[in-house]
Amino acid sequence: MTIIQMNALLAVLEYGGFTEAGKRLYMSQSAVSQAIFAIEDELGIKILIRERRKALHLTAAGERIVARVRSIMHEVNAIREIAEQEKHTPARQIRIGCFPSVCACILPRIVRYFETHYPHIKIIPYEANSAEIIDSLQKEDIDAGFVHFPINGMYSVPVYTDKFCVVVPEQHPFAQRNSVSLEALFNEPLIISKGRYELSIMSLFKEHNITPKIKYEFNHPATAISFIRQGLGIALLPELTLESVEHNLCSVPLEPTFYRTISLVSKEEPISGSPLALLNACLQHSPDVK
Repeated sequence: MTIIQMNALLAVLEYGGFTEAGKRLYMSQSAVSQAIFAIEDELGIKILIRERRKALHLTAAGERIVARVRSIMHEVNAIREIAEQEKHTPARQIRIGCFPSVCACILPRIVRYFETHYPHIKIIPYEANSAEIIDSLQKEDIDAGFVHFPINGMYSVPVYTDKFCVVVPEQHPFAQRNSVSLEALFNEPLIISKGRYELSIMSLFKEHNITPKIKYEFNHPATAISFIRQGLGIALLPELTLESVEHNLCSVPLEPTFYRTISLVSKEEPISGSPLALLNACLQHSPDVK
């Protein structure tokens, strides 16, 4: 059983078929199929169940075998990482997916930190929304990404807590308050900035049996801020979003306090000493970065 064959098996499972796995591995469909057949032939048992017009799935033995294969491939990657760290000119890179407010507010600090402490590691940013970041991780177009909603089936570590606040124009009565209750927003014209975190906001209203009066919905927070500036409504926005755009508005704490958690995600747990492990340590232990 070879590394190429085990890689092919995992790719078929991840991408749901031989054709797509072949594209990802730069192999023909028949070569991928032969790799799987070779494993089954060597072991003398079926690993995959193939039925026309049905999704591929593992046999009971296949489930146990694939768990071991994943462990083996993780160790193979660890060996490769050790070799990279031992090279005399270890030029490395890490591709990081960031949604816009992280790209504007957190990423520059990360780049500065790496240029100071690990100048041989190049940060390659990829700006996208959280859904696109997850898709790019699955395709292995990036090595890690920042997202602001829970992810299953990937390594994930929370790195930043982003508080929501009520954003109003300076002449709005709320601008003079120390905080604004959720109930006080009931009759206010609300502007929603989409980006998946609006789902959390709507859940918060639902928990308190409040039906908000949504007046406008936009994809970009800068548009929402322009409308707020003209007195056309108010919004609940994360502090990081406000930090990333220019505005002359008032932000007032929400009562009860409400946060979104920003996490660093990757397909696998980082290997000790790898660029991803260094990024994780940087975010966990360096207050200048956050």
